[in-house]
Amino acid sequence: MSGNPDVNEHLVHPDLADFVLVGDVGSGKTALTLALLESTDELLKTQAVVFHPSHIVDTPGEFISRPAYYGALLSTIAEIDTVVYLQPANSRAFSLPPGLLQVYPDKRVIGVVSKTDLPDADTESACRVLADHNISPPYFLTSTATGEGVADLRSFLISLQTSKAGTGAREAHAERAVASESEY
Repeated sequence: MSGNPDVNEHLVHPDLADFVLVGDVGSGKTALTLALLESTDELLKTQAVVFHPSHIVDTPGEFISRPAYYGALLSTIAEIDTVVYLQPANSRAFSLPPGLLQVYPDKRVIGVVSKTDLPDADTESACRVLADHNISPPYFLTSTATGEGVADLRSFLISLQTSKAGTGAREAHAERAVASESEY
């Protein structure tokens, strides 16, 4: 815990644990974190790393958009097993240098296409961006405005905790994710 009194210590999903959300400024990390936790906390711009119970971490977008903060990003994810990378459905930009999310070879990197409800959303292009940057399927298409994909992503993240190895969990839930490996 960060000691932040605004962070809700009540965990609705006790099996939801051990992941960090990363993505550019405005990609929807905090909104998705709150949706996954089913929290009613107010949605505010994340100015610093927010540590929720059970090693659930929300990072500021500046960790991605400013190279000077890459060290802080790597320090933040060092003790977390799973990195959830958000790629907005209306963006074709990938802000990280190649391989940065793979610095720690034991990390799982989960690709999430966020903001699928936007009028200019192009989920196929967003999935292609993830594939082009070595983030393997399955990809989860989500919208915190409509709730699309949030429950599937939550179930997948919980399944990673019940099967710590992760490979069986990835395969079991791959059919529920939208994009398959053969598409990219």
